[in-house]
Amino acid sequence: MAYLLDANALLEAKNVHYGMDFCPAFWRWLTVSHADGQVFSITQVRDELLEDVIRPWVNAQSSGFFLSEDLLVEEKADRIVEWLDRQSLLDAVILEFVDSADMYLVAHALAHGHTVVTREKPAAESKKKLKIKIPDVCTVFGVRCIEPHVMLRELQARFVLGPIHEPYEGANLAKVDTTQPSTAALGG
Repeated sequence: MAYLLDANALLEAKNVHYGMDFCPAFWRWLTVSHADGQVFSITQVRDELLEDVIRPWVNAQSSGFFLSEDLLVEEKADRIVEWLDRQSLLDAVILEFVDSADMYLVAHALAHGHTVVTREKPAAESKKKLKIKIPDVCTVFGVRCIEPHVMLRELQARFVLGPIHEPYEGANLAKVDTTQPSTAALGG
């Protein structure tokens, strides 16, 4: 089993938690984890990652990082489309999902027993569904779908400053000296 990254997992990492300018360790970890056969994405996701900031990282990945569909993936995609056609959804909603990387992400995971990693949340229960959500389709087809922080914990990712045996300052708050003003409070 491997983890398949949705575009939003990468884009939110870049924009919020693991900016390429202040947390290059995250991006290096993705590359190393791919080399270990644990982390991948798909070509359709690659094609969504067009922003100037992330594009150099995308281009630097080995050709195997972004998987292309094979016959089994195509078969699973057809199965997903058949299921969608039986749902009470607007044609435009179905077409949007079928034309997206989302469907192929689920199809790849279904075909090869992978886990989908996405920031997307299931759709709220309502009679009028305006967007098909990855977690909902994963549930229907028995595909495991998790958020990025779950993947990081499961793969025991560590982004540590300094030697690995030294705890970081925040690891044990009892060790932090709260009697001294922080350097930020002193202006530097």
